Amino acid sequence: MKRLLRRSRLLILVGLAVVISLTMGPLMLSSNQTAARGSGSVVAQSNPPPPTLAPSLPMVSGQYEDPQGRFQIGILDGYQVSTVADAPLLQAPDGSLAYTVALAPLPPDRLALSEADLVAMAEQTFQNGEGFRAGPPQPIAGDGVRISWTGRLTQGNAPPQPIAGQIYARQRGDLVFLLLVAATAAAQAQVEDAIAALGSTLTVP
Repeated sequence: MKRLLRRSRLLILVGLAVVISLTMGPLMLSSNQTAARGSGSVVAQSNPPPPTLAPSLPMVSGQYEDPQGRFQIGILDGYQVSTVADAPLLQAPDGSLAYTVALAPLPPDRLALSEADLVAMAEQTFQNGEGFRAGPPQPIAGDGVRISWTGRLTQGNAPPQPIAGQIYARQRGDLVFLLLVAATAAAQAQVEDAIAALGSTLTVP
């Protein structure tokens, strides 16, 4: 029962409800140093603890194929795969990082989109996410843009929790493909690697 309740927490990723289990309580590191004070006394200090390394991102171990044959995206090793309202949801076992692919049609009077247009399409697609705010785009040579974003998650009476991630947006034909990576504070260090690794696996037949 507790597991079902934990998995029922909701995070809107795509203007549709995309389910993501969240691990709350990021690790907080602190160190206490005690110094002996006194004239002519030797102050003993312990060495600072070694930095905590971010866990490495799993390797891509499979491929998700869109049932309608519109795209393929890599599956990170150990990630759980499900679909919500026809959109794929791939998430880490602990729910700290998840990703999805959304498709947006081009306006009928447009054949090609600029970087600013791609950002606008991403904002329009994900604007229903709680507190969703997109940052400035980073061009990817000849192949779309990368957009950082922030948001928040409110659960019951608890204070809102920050979430963040990146979007990889690119146009193919009359569709814009939007790969969104979302992470809690515990997995923020993996976002850059995730968007780079997964972006290279996003293929359109």
